[in-house]
Amino acid sequence: MYKKIYSFENLLLAFKKAKIGKTKKRYVKRFKKDLRENILRLREELLNKTYKPHPLKTFILRDPKTRKINKSIFRDRIVHHALINIIKHLFESIFIYDSHANQIGKGTLKAIERFDKFKRKVSRNNTRKCFILKADIKHYFEEINHDILINILKRKIKDKNVLWLIKLIIHNQAIGGKKIKGMPLGNLTSQFFANVYLNELDQFAKHKLRAKYYIRYVDDFVILHDSKDQLKRWKDEIGVFLKEKLDLELHPNKSHILKLEKGIKFLGFRIFNHHKLLRKSNMIHFERKLNQMKIMLEENLLNREEIIEKLEGWLAYAVNGNTHKYRKYIVQNFNRLFPIDKKIPIKNKKKHFNFLKKVDESDLKFSVQKTLLMFCKGMKIKDLAKKREIKEGTIWKHLANLIEHNQISVSQVLPHKKIKLIINKIYKKEDGLKIIKRRLKNNNISYDEIACVLASIK
Repeated sequence: MYKKIYSFENLLLAFKKAKIGKTKKRYVKRFKKDLRENILRLREELLNKTYKPHPLKTFILRDPKTRKINKSIFRDRIVHHALINIIKHLFESIFIYDSHANQIGKGTLKAIERFDKFKRKVSRNNTRKCFILKADIKHYFEEINHDILINILKRKIKDKNVLWLIKLIIHNQAIGGKKIKGMPLGNLTSQFFANVYLNELDQFAKHKLRAKYYIRYVDDFVILHDSKDQLKRWKDEIGVFLKEKLDLELHPNKSHILKLEKGIKFLGFRIFNHHKLLRKSNMIHFERKLNQMKIMLEENLLNREEIIEKLEGWLAYAVNGNTHKYRKYIVQNFNRLFPIDKKIPIKNKKKHFNFLKKVDESDLKFSVQKTLLMFCKGMKIKDLAKKREIKEGTIWKHLANLIEHNQISVSQVLPHKKIKLIINKIYKKEDGLKIIKRRLKNNNISYDEIACVLASIK
């Protein structure tokens, strides 16, 4: 197994994984410049067991919680990937289905999807009461016991050299210089070992307690049941198990038994019987991020296309809750903060057109922005409606929305003569479409055209 870890092919694959999302970083470019030589040197150190990880770099991240992040240098991160590449299949095969952290095909949204399924089953489609044990482990990453973790790993890993490398990484990552406790946030190995450590709790909950509706994401877990007394007993048993077997304890202020109807805070949402809402802290955090991106745009640290990609990612997350009005408000806010400024010259035309190719209209998550991209490419309204398979009236509504939020000008949509005719019959911006139409006495001007001119005044 150890030979597989330090093989050139595995180290090259580890380098490719470690550089994802960081190709522009200086330390990645430096390593890549002499890639073969650097990988061979790393391979030799691992082969001769002379490899020593560098001390961790520490920084504080407020996103939105204040967290202490400890980061390994790039070279060490390659070793982490090389190790996990080889050992992960040994442990992922024994993880329970409802362990949702740091695994391909899982994640927060999958966990919420399972929560929805479980709440319907336990409440029998909301015809009976549903209680939830919502629990959190106190200072989880700081309290992981190294000796217990290594004993768990030894059950599956028999190669002494692999265990030597694991111990080297774990002890280097010890928080505050302690050699027996703690794992830092920020490294791949920390995430993986944290999952392995709490797999013991998963097995206990599923096989000893026989908790049918149990979900865990890192150190947050929930159990759903129709009996409050049963959950109380399970909570006590879990507390004893964590203390005796894993040297951990439940967080006293974050471990409660709650009624579903009062709303359960879980992975960024507040979940009720019939609906889900985004947590206020998440909404405030994202709006703050939008304002930060506005400053970054003004400082030329980001461009509008990169901000659209970030917005799309957030909307894809928010769409899992009952957030239609809020998403609409966010898109309007985005259009106000980041209008298309045609005065700004395109410095890198190749990059700009590559982006247009990359962002395919069908992949965009909000309809108005799809219309904007296609309209800016010169498509007529009829053709646009046909291609998107929606009504022309909907396209006109999108255009009015875009005009109102300064994304396009009304002169791009209507000829100057029509604009002038309509403006002359608008006395105030509160005027309704029917009143303006009656004043015009012109059958060649449609309500949609009036709406666009009215939007430009608004």
